[in-house]
Amino acid sequence: MFTDSEATPARVEMLLEVVRSMSGRRLDAPTIRQLLQPEGLPGRTSTSDQAGRAITAARELDLIEDQADGMIRASRSRDHRSARMAVVEAVDEKVLSDDKIEPWFGLFYAFLLGRDESAASGNEAGKHWEARFERELFGGAKQNNRFNDSKYRGLRRWFRYCGLGWHDGDDRFHPNPYQRLTRKLPAIFGRGHDLSIDAFMERLSEQCPELDGGHLFLRANPGWDRSARTISLGLSHALVDLHLDGALVLNCPLDSDGWSIAKAAPPRDKDYLKSDLASSVCYIPVNGARASG
Repeated sequence: MFTDSEATPARVEMLLEVVRSMSGRRLDAPTIRQLLQPEGLPGRTSTSDQAGRAITAARELDLIEDQADGMIRASRSRDHRSARMAVVEAVDEKVLSDDKIEPWFGLFYAFLLGRDESAASGNEAGKHWEARFERELFGGAKQNNRFNDSKYRGLRRWFRYCGLGWHDGDDRFHPNPYQRLTRKLPAIFGRGHDLSIDAFMERLSEQCPELDGGHLFLRANPGWDRSARTISLGLSHALVDLHLDGALVLNCPLDSDGWSIAKAAPPRDKDYLKSDLASSVCYIPVNGARASG
């Protein structure tokens, strides 16, 4: 696991930038450590290993690879994505789609999301969620490499970086997968642009297993009732925000019997948001291009 270590998002991103810029030149692990954590760096001690932790995280995310001669290269030789987007998409693919690398990342996010709660900062908050997570999900049984307050602190940082929510002025994390959804909308809709709300929720759960109905979400929220057709607070906010920004159109007619987004208190408009129940979703690939009535 890397999210509870010194491998912060910024350090992993910087490492990838360095590896890319040194393409074609000699670059091994000791050189990377010297570049990212040089002698004389303020606060550095004999046990400091920020660079090593970043290298480990980048390997786990398949952003870098070790060659037979000991050199380190970027896994994709021709990658036009920004380093940030490469890191975020690696988390999408390697961490949120599977729990082998980070067993608590998607599961704890789904745990928060399904309870419509936010995550405060500080040691007391970390201990609170450590106890609740272990008690509510595992009946108090101790787990291997158990979720704890240090993992909690690291996950809050990585959640925001990956577009799974935001921190308010009191440093409280609020789940809102706006950016995560934005990245996944093309895969959710495929070649089409319109889906019934039932089809949308089904495809969303397949592409984003940590969100409502996905396999990680169901593990974290075993009592969730699909027949209630109620979307979580965080996902409801993300959908309403995407609608207001013109990336989606939520069709919520007065006579709808669809899925409820009431937790986000959506504003009313004369064309689409006429109720709290979404019947269908339309994808608008070009930002700001709203569908006509």
